[in-house]
Parts: sequence; structure tokens; C-alpha cells
Amino acid sequence: MATALDFLLKSPLLSPIRVAALTVLMRALARRNMTLVSANNEPYRLDAYRLIRQTREETSMVLLDSEAYSIFATARGTAKVPGDIAEVGVYKGGSARLICEVKGDRSFHLFDTFEGLPETSQWDPDFKAGGFASSFEPVSSYLSRFPNLHFHRGFFPDTTRGLDDLRFSFVHLDVDLYQSSKDGLEWFYPRLNRGGVLISHDYVNADGVRKAFDEFFADKPECLMELTGTQVAFTKL
Repeated sequence: MATALDFLLKSPLLSPIRVAALTVLMRALARRNMTLVSANNEPYRLDAYRLIRQTREETSMVLLDSEAYSIFATARGTAKVPGDIAEVGVYKGGSARLICEVKGDRSFHLFDTFEGLPETSQWDPDFKAGGFASSFEPVSSYLSRFPNLHFHRGFFPDTTRGLDDLRFSFVHLDVDLYQSSKDGLEWFYPRLNRGGVLISHDYVNADGVRKAFDEFFADKPECLMELTGTQVAFTKL
């Protein structure tokens, strides 16, 4: 299983092929009840996994169960931290739906081109411009029952104009690329309140994401913490 997953994550295939393969794998795991973090018969965690599986059946979500749970639990766990929530890289709205279930009354800002990835660099050999494209209308419709959502369509950080005064308690980055990760860190780091958490996908398997994080935090006091799957996180000091 680990070998197959490693191949899917790191093989230099085109993004649409990788997305399709990972989606099939994630749905197979969900059907077989193969969660990757023990629920220990705790009702709140079992409920969370049921929600994750339901979301996976409703829309495409290229996350392991354990990665999805990290996002869900961290969004819930930062409830006492003042500030809004943000996600950059919404794709088809799966992780956003999980966040919406536990965000409380916090405003949630969703940034995505809804036209796929921007131009890639030498640090992003496994990705191509236009990969992971989705359509705005289905995503906005899927999330329409949740209050206090703000969609920002276009290329980040151009879509942050007029938002400089915002502060955040939780941020989820799923942007795949070096420059996009760098832009996300540069914009959100000074706006993340003390105790706030940022989680990024693809740190373990995407060279550009790792490079951006390692460079950015070389002179910062926060420690990077690798999570399960491919995620990395830090808590703002």
C-alpha cells in the first residue's frame, strides 16, 4: 500500500491523471473503512470520519483520511484564536466543507483560480499549469448552505487586494507549487494571530513546497511540524 501511494504521489504524471488515480484510491479506502488514524471508539472521532467519507462520496477530495482529519481537527481546535479562516487551493470544495462544519461563526475566505494551477517553475517538475482545475459554480453551490463564506477568484496573491487588515486563526494551503507556497507564507504569516495554525499539503512529496517552507522558516522562531501523509504545519508564536 505504501509503495503504491508513493508512486501515485511522486510519479511524474500529468496532474489530471494523478488526481483521478488518487481519487479512486481515496474512495476505495473510504469504502473499506481503512482510516489511517485510530478512532479508538471515540464518538467524536468516529463522527468525523463518517463526515470525511460522506464528503469524499459527494465531491473529489485528494486527501488521505488522516490528512482530512488533521484539517478538520485543527480548524475546530483553533476556535479560541481570534481571526478568520482561509484556504488557498479550494479545488472542488471537499476540505472546505470539512472546515465549514467546525468553523463556528468565523468568516471563511476561499482563494482559487478555479482554472487550475498557475505557471510552474523548475522546482515543480511533477505539476503543470492548468492542473487541478475546477469550476466555480459547482463548488459555490456545494458550499452554499454555510454562512460567512467569501470567495476570491483569480491568482493569489492578486486576489488579496483590499484584505490587508484581515487576521486569521487557521489557514490551509494546498497550492502544490514553489511560488504559490512562498506567496501564501509571505501574505498569511504576518496576519496569523498568535496561537493560529497554518497547514500545508504536499510538503513531503513536492520539492517546490518543501523548498518554499524551508527557506521561509530559516530565520523564523516557529518550528515546522511534519504531520501524517504529506502535510506540514506551524503554530504562530
